[in-house]
Amino acid sequence: MKCRVCDSANLQMFLDLGSQPHGDSFILPKNLKKREPHYPLRAFFCRDCTTVQIDYTVPKEVMFENYAYVSGTTRTLRAHFEESTERLIKKLKLKKGNLVVDIGSNDGTWLLCWQGTGIKTLGVDGAKNLAKIANAKGLETWPVFFDKKVAEKIIKKKGHADLVTAAGVFFHLEELHSVTEGIAKLIGDKGVLCVQAIYLGEMVKINAFDQIYHEHLTYWTLHSISRLLELYDLEVFSVEFFPIHGGTIEYLIAKKGIRPVDSSVAAMRVAEKKRKLGELGTYKKFGDQVWKIKKELLPILKKYKAVGKKVFALGAPIKGSTLLNSFGIGTDLIECAVEVNPLKIGTYIPGVRIPIKDEKTTPAPDAYLVLPWNFLPELLRKMKDYIQNGGVFIVPVPKPMVIDKNNYALFVGK
Repeated sequence: MKCRVCDSANLQMFLDLGSQPHGDSFILPKNLKKREPHYPLRAFFCRDCTTVQIDYTVPKEVMFENYAYVSGTTRTLRAHFEESTERLIKKLKLKKGNLVVDIGSNDGTWLLCWQGTGIKTLGVDGAKNLAKIANAKGLETWPVFFDKKVAEKIIKKKGHADLVTAAGVFFHLEELHSVTEGIAKLIGDKGVLCVQAIYLGEMVKINAFDQIYHEHLTYWTLHSISRLLELYDLEVFSVEFFPIHGGTIEYLIAKKGIRPVDSSVAAMRVAEKKRKLGELGTYKKFGDQVWKIKKELLPILKKYKAVGKKVFALGAPIKGSTLLNSFGIGTDLIECAVEVNPLKIGTYIPGVRIPIKDEKTTPAPDAYLVLPWNFLPELLRKMKDYIQNGGVFIVPVPKPMVIDKNNYALFVGK
C-alpha cells in the first residue's frame, strides 16, 4: 500500500475493524439469501505526511452510482447549508452572475440555498438517482464523477468558477489527485474552493470511530490536507470549526499567494501540534477506545434483552453499519431499525441484516440505539414526548450512555 497523498510506503495500521460490507449497500429482501461482498476496513497513519486513511478502495461506481444517503432529510444540515451560503457570500464578496459549482451535490440541498441570490450554480454528482432528483427541482446537475476532465468541460461550457464547494466529499475521493488538479484548474487565479470535512481531530476527541467506513478513504487535519494542496499550488487561507456531523472544519482554499492567510490558520497549526495529531501514538490510543466502547455498550443492550424489552435502532446511517458490524450487533439485540428515508425503508442493513422499517408507522420500542448520534439534539427535540413518556435513547458515542426523562435536559441543547 502507498499513501493516497504523498505516495509513501511508510504507513502504520492502528485500527482493524475486520471484513465488512459497504455500509450504504442496503439489501433488498430478494437478495437476503446471497452473501453481500465484504472488504477489509483498516485505518492507517502515514508517517511521512500524517494523512490518516484506509487501505482498501471499493470502486466508486459500487458505492455512489445509486446512493441511499439524501442530504435534505435532516433539518440541522439544511440550516447549516443556509448559514454557510449567507456567510460565504459576505466573506468572499460573491455577487450576481458569479458561478458556484458544488461537487458531490447530492439531491441539491446546498444548491437550493443559492436560489434567489442571482448567483449561478452547477451541481456535479456521480449518483445518478440523486442527480435526477436535483434536476427535477430545476437545479442543473451533471450525473458524473468530478475529475480533471469534467473540470475542463465545465470551464469550456460555463467558464471558471468563482466558488467551488465540496461538503462531505473530500474524504470520498478515489481519484484524489485528478479531482484536486481539476479544482485548481476550475477556480483559476481568482476563485475559491470551500471544503467542509469531518475533522479528524474531533473524531479522535469524541471517539467517533464509526465515521470510518469504505466511503471515507481519507481523514483530514489542516496539516495533511495542506500537504495535498501544495502539490497543486493551492493553500488554505482560512479555517473555521462547525459542530455539524460531530465536528467539521471548513477550509477556504485559493491559489497560493493570491489571498491573505487568516490568523485562524496559524492558530490551528499550533493547536494540532499541541494535540499531537501528527503522531502515531495519538491514533493507537484512539483505536484502543473503540474496544472500550464495545465493552460498555453490549452489556447495556443485553440487559434490555434479558428483561424482555425491545430495542430498535433509530436511523440507519452508514456510520451505524460500521458500529453494528464492528461489534457484532444483530437482530439478537436490535429487532429492527426505523428510518424516514424512503430509499432505505424495506431494505436490510448489510452484514448484520437488521430490517429497516418506516419510522412513522412502526410503534416505538422501549429504547432506541441512536446511530446518527451527530444529530442527537435534533432527534431529542423531535422525540421529546417519547422520552417524557418513559422512552430511552442509548447513545454509543463518545461513550455509551442512556438518556431518559431524568437527564434529557442535559443533552437536548437550545
